[in-house]
Amino acid sequence: MTTTAETANTPMQQEPDTMVSVRKVFGLDSDLEFTAFSQTSEHVPDVDDTYRFDHDTTMAILAGFSHNRRVMVQGYHGTGKSTHIEQVAARLNWPCIRINLDSHISRIDLVGKDAIVLKDGKQITEFREGILPWALQKPLAPVSYTHLTLPTIYSV
Repeated sequence: MTTTAETANTPMQQEPDTMVSVRKVFGLDSDLEFTAFSQTSEHVPDVDDTYRFDHDTTMAILAGFSHNRRVMVQGYHGTGKSTHIEQVAARLNWPCIRINLDSHISRIDLVGKDAIVLKDGKQITEFREGILPWALQKPLAPVSYTHLTLPTIYSV
């Protein structure tokens, strides 16, 4: 994953600006049209042309994207939960990042921290945003997950 400092100045469209057919884009039996981005960015996953979409799961993910709501997808490890979300995002040119909530990520990584920086030749303390505040300011689908012995739960 790219660091916050590297992504802070990355230009990203702020609003979806085109409509796509759910039937054409996802191959689902639906006449709905959905908002999408006309341009891609570095955070848009690659499209897997061989991917096949489950109707109910895809429609739930699309509803979450459409209404800016969380969607919980659960299932056993390796069943394609995060891939499903990423493939929906890929076809909509919707930026998406994975956040693995394991022992390697800290609260500071998620929220941010104070850092000493030089400004006008003086040392000052400045807050540096973590992954979550950065992600909340952009049209971005953060996919968070944790590895448990129970079925894994993903939140978009």
